[in-house]
Amino acid sequence: MVVKGKIALAAVSLVGGVGVFAYKLIQDIDHAMNFKSNQLSVEHHSPYIYLKTEASEQESNVVTHMKNGVKVLENIIEDKHPSTSWLPFWVPLDTSSANPWRLLQKAKSENPYDRQLAISSLANIHGWHDADYQVVAQACDQHTLIGLARSPDVDSRFFLPPPPVKENQVNLFERFRHLLASLPKSGLDACTEYFTKTALLGDNAAQADDQSGALCFGGNSLSFVSSLSRVPTERAERFYLMALVNHSEIESHAEDIISNGGLQMLMELQQVRPHSLQLHCYIAQVLGNLAVYTRFHQNIIQAGFVRVLVNWVKSTHIPLQMEASRALANLDQVYTKNVLKNGIYQLHPQYRYSDEIVADVVFVHGLLGGAFHSWRQRANDKGESPSSPDKDSADENDIVKNLTPCWPKTWLAEDCPHLRILTVAYETQVSEWTSTCPYGQEKRSLAARSQELLKKLEEAGIGQRPVIWVTHSMGGLLVKQMLITAWQSKSQRTVASETAGVVFYSTPHQGSAIAAYSQQASYLLYPSVEVAELRQNSPSLRQLHGQFRAFVQTFGLPVLSFGEMQPTEVALLKLFVVPMSSAHPGFGDFHMLNTNHFGVCKPTSRSSPVYQVLLKYLNRHAPSSLHAIIAEILTQEPMDWHLDSLEPPPFAGFDQ
Repeated sequence: MVVKGKIALAAVSLVGGVGVFAYKLIQDIDHAMNFKSNQLSVEHHSPYIYLKTEASEQESNVVTHMKNGVKVLENIIEDKHPSTSWLPFWVPLDTSSANPWRLLQKAKSENPYDRQLAISSLANIHGWHDADYQVVAQACDQHTLIGLARSPDVDSRFFLPPPPVKENQVNLFERFRHLLASLPKSGLDACTEYFTKTALLGDNAAQADDQSGALCFGGNSLSFVSSLSRVPTERAERFYLMALVNHSEIESHAEDIISNGGLQMLMELQQVRPHSLQLHCYIAQVLGNLAVYTRFHQNIIQAGFVRVLVNWVKSTHIPLQMEASRALANLDQVYTKNVLKNGIYQLHPQYRYSDEIVADVVFVHGLLGGAFHSWRQRANDKGESPSSPDKDSADENDIVKNLTPCWPKTWLAEDCPHLRILTVAYETQVSEWTSTCPYGQEKRSLAARSQELLKKLEEAGIGQRPVIWVTHSMGGLLVKQMLITAWQSKSQRTVASETAGVVFYSTPHQGSAIAAYSQQASYLLYPSVEVAELRQNSPSLRQLHGQFRAFVQTFGLPVLSFGEMQPTEVALLKLFVVPMSSAHPGFGDFHMLNTNHFGVCKPTSRSSPVYQVLLKYLNRHAPSSLHAIIAEILTQEPMDWHLDSLEPPPFAGFDQ
């Protein structure tokens, strides 16, 4: 029996040794070559291979690992475990819960908790060799791959790199032109048509050449009547991408973009322009729009964009970071259940999260503002800005830690981790002369724009839990219009009923002085639609404010407002953009801040009243998380319960 046992052990050991050797051989080849068997080029439907090492190095590695395989086999026969950390052919011998193959299996579990735990465990692995990450990347299913991509500090080597391309600018330009010319021309809004024409024509000279009608917009018989050599390269690329951003929001056009090789062109463009943040932002914006539709997810993954997006999320450039984060969130709809349409960004949580989210906070910027830079930190009285801390300070690390280019994303996310924080982007102009698109003014009215934003925010999940709105300038008017529209709509009423508060930073409830100034200089400024609607004592603004007052009274809504105490320089003039009489809504808490119109929502530091008053308001009116309730109870003095009482005192917080 002993002999038979030894023979059996030797046989098992031999099989194990062969498995180890086979794995080592495969790993050796993988070290030498990157082969993507599961990622095919959409255009050519063939895998791509590129070498990383010379043949002599490959042969040397194979011989080395053959020797190692024999040594491992000898260790196994002597009842010694292999020294390698993980082996796919040796799972029965590995009892570690961190075994990647077991984690990959758990990542496919029907239990969502087990799935996320396995993905988090994988994402926390650092220090492997490149080949180890590539083997796991090859074995990942789509949901595990995106789960890893939406994990903080994940190693980008978990994601297969895209195939390398050779720079061929002329060919790439022609392909972009053919792509835009092949897209449907029916059902377009005026601005999408304008951006496409601008991209195809190239410059004014091309427009002059096209007076005969040689350039057919949207057709398949495009005549190249003008050379793009007359247009600066990045300007031409920007035109192409701006047109694609608009087309990619239309599902049928998105399908045409993908089927005509648009993803491969975008990949080539980001590779030949590795340092152009603006172009990368446009590319990420297109990807985020395409990812709204789940049927295109596999195309985006196969094109190799997951690793690119993961690297962009790590960028210090906030717009690029958030565009990439939006694209990955839309690729993760199995987990999130919501979509982030163009112009809607989730600042926190930026990754997958396990903590409870009890309420939403939505930031809406105003005239000439932006989704991120409206909420940046303002330089303090000493001239210190977020990008230039005082190097002589003894507390330099603390200064750097407390600086921020977007305070809702950093300060508020840290102080209120149980809140989901969103911000919106929409284009505004003071003058039509500076408008990016000279058409479609009707879409920029308060009524039209609020309806568009309301629909997008609903798709992002607004209305599913309590929501607090934080607004600046004209953004407050947009939110008021959205709430009235939702209140009067049966299908959108939950957005109004779930509203738990509204914050106004210098909102012109009764109009703005900038509108009066623009009217006086109308022939020079050509005031925009947005400015025209801000006329002081405008009947439409008075009607909107009356409706909002009734809404506040009906729901008992807490309102917090801020006003400006310093004039703002506008076109060589200093004026109060929103005087106190217009900034004060006539109800709720009101605070005057010693700053101008653009600084009223930009705190100089974390202790600034601009931030602290808002933080106290949110803590008072946003629902408390269960963790916060328990922590508060534990820090209180022990309660003196009477034994003869029929029931204990009420448990504060459960009735919220």
